[in-house]
Amino acid sequence: MRFYVEKSAEYLEKGLKDQQSGNLKGARYNLLKASEFLYKAAEKSVSPLREARIKQAEEVMRRAEVLGQMLKGGRDVSGIKEEMPASSQEASEWLVVEKPDVKLDDVAGLEDVKEQIRIKMIYPFTHPRQAERFQIKRGGGILLYGPPGTGKTMLAKAVASEIDAAFFTVMPSEVMSKWVGEAEQNIAKLFSAARQHDRAVIFIDEVESLIPKRSGSHSTVMQRVVPQILAEMEGLSKEKRDETKALLFIGATNEPWSLDSAVLRPGRFDEKIYIPLPDLAARRQILALHLEGKPVGNDVSLDELAQVLEGYSGADIRRICEKAGDIPFVESVKTGVERNIEMRDLLTALHEVSPSVSPKMADRFAQFRQQEGWR
Repeated sequence: MRFYVEKSAEYLEKGLKDQQSGNLKGARYNLLKASEFLYKAAEKSVSPLREARIKQAEEVMRRAEVLGQMLKGGRDVSGIKEEMPASSQEASEWLVVEKPDVKLDDVAGLEDVKEQIRIKMIYPFTHPRQAERFQIKRGGGILLYGPPGTGKTMLAKAVASEIDAAFFTVMPSEVMSKWVGEAEQNIAKLFSAARQHDRAVIFIDEVESLIPKRSGSHSTVMQRVVPQILAEMEGLSKEKRDETKALLFIGATNEPWSLDSAVLRPGRFDEKIYIPLPDLAARRQILALHLEGKPVGNDVSLDELAQVLEGYSGADIRRICEKAGDIPFVESVKTGVERNIEMRDLLTALHEVSPSVSPKMADRFAQFRQQEGWR
């Protein structure tokens, strides 16, 4: 996926340069290629990132069409500014601030992980006197890494809720503007907006798309964006804020090996917390959570289901519960006879939903953690 994101940024940059030089044909070609790679990135993304990338691809495609119309009409490049929308985005268009109401206790399982989060990210706020005495730092950078669908976003929201912080969540595609020079500005706007709050959490999922290894990137945009983010993160550890204030930057990734090594140094992502697939107790809790309030038959055994769901992520289990409910629902619509969700429905759904995390992926995480010496 990172390849498609980087290629789209590369073609967008070429398109702008061609536009500025008056080469409308070249600009149109590069914008079309950028749109193509954005659509490919969208195909490999999950919601809501998929929708955001599709929207961006459609916007780039529309701009290419405007250039095509100008080429047919023999129009001069000077008319572009009048007919194309302004390239710069107002921060209010993509900076969404919320106050999550989910708590750590609402997250199924992950007890060891939650305790790590409490120690590093919550206790310093809830026990400021003790934190001051032991010189425990508030704020900074935290990396949540692990297979997809394991609850990293929910954990980040829970942190913001536990410390009563404003929660900023943005997609890399929203930060990576369609035009050169704006991506760096968007990073600055994001951190500036968060600093307006006494307590704030910035959360970026798929953070490897925003801070990829620069050695493997040919995009000059990324060569400027990564240092901008590193500078902002470095500033977090140097800021002097009173005990009631702090800014946390939480990144989540399914590909920690794709991150630029500079972001993993002290003063940036100081804490790296592995979010694994749910264990037996967590799988049972997730099943109970997603079947709650639904008509469930007496033959349904959550213990038995939890056993056979080893290797499934929380997102996979949620999908199984949804599909199991679809079966009696469709039957009731067609026959007019209603029944409860039965064990056979859940087992049918289980066989239709494959684990999103393959054994090969799980092994890669294990090898990576051992190699890097991460917890």
